[in-house]
Amino acid sequence: MANFRLRTHRYDDLTNWEIEQYLKTNDIIVVPVGNCETHAALPVDCEFVAVQGYAQLIAERVGGLFLPNLVYFNPGGTQIGRGTIHVSMAQSYSYCKAIAHSLLNQGFKRQIWIPSHVPTTDFLLAMVTDFFDETKVPLLYMDVNAYLSNLGLRPKMRFDSSAPPQPPTTRAGEPVDVFNDTMLGAYLLAGRLDAVPAKGEVDFPEAEQPEGFLPNWFPEYRLLGSCSSFMAAPAPYYYTHPDEHIGPPIARFTREELQKRAEIGLTYLRQSLEEAKLEELMAALRHLQDYMAQTVAKHYDHLPKNRYSAASPFYIPCTEA
Repeated sequence: MANFRLRTHRYDDLTNWEIEQYLKTNDIIVVPVGNCETHAALPVDCEFVAVQGYAQLIAERVGGLFLPNLVYFNPGGTQIGRGTIHVSMAQSYSYCKAIAHSLLNQGFKRQIWIPSHVPTTDFLLAMVTDFFDETKVPLLYMDVNAYLSNLGLRPKMRFDSSAPPQPPTTRAGEPVDVFNDTMLGAYLLAGRLDAVPAKGEVDFPEAEQPEGFLPNWFPEYRLLGSCSSFMAAPAPYYYTHPDEHIGPPIARFTREELQKRAEIGLTYLRQSLEEAKLEELMAALRHLQDYMAQTVAKHYDHLPKNRYSAASPFYIPCTEA
């Protein structure tokens, strides 16, 4: 239908009829994958809300849909917090792969999977790799922080407080705390900023600020952590106290200050993604999928086989250029 327009980019707010109309001209879906864990004075779903914010803004920019509510997955070392929900790596992997298969069968060929943090990164990378072997369809694993850093659109994430970088700014020159302000901006985008406690609203205990973001109870951790990039845990561990995960449980901002920080964070998110070559990225994924179809046709006989290969869902019609 030439005059069909999406009311919203959020998948579960659409009717089935609208989704089927969308699939006649587009096949993009952005899937944020989160976790539910202790996180200082922030709600336990904050890392999921952050990546859902990215997913919504990306979907809006490329005319796609985003799939909400994938919250409960492996949390890593924060299991010592009784607010943390734990799902194993194997269960997390299997659940995400089942959703990816369903989405492909429905017609969503270009899937962009966004991890919230380690270990979400780990099982999603394994999932998209095995999914490709099974279906011959490349999905896109997109660590948004790494992507924007690699494009020079934001500073690389650092967890060494000895030499903090100069904070980035919005185009209006307002300094941005990339971690906290953008997370608050995502809550604002989701209409849930009231879920973040303001100063004095919760009777949090006093606590000392840990040194940096990495555990300070194990002197050799930085050496062990050097075996992998960013925040990965090449030698798995548990925190010893919830305060060690991103600071003590003390709300710093008044309600007015939270609103201001969230507005700055959301502005920064929007401005970063405006320059992120997202349309080119979606075209590149289409090109890769088409090229892989040709490669598979040439070498199919000795590529990995399984129950999906005989009737591969690779060729899904889509009229979008």
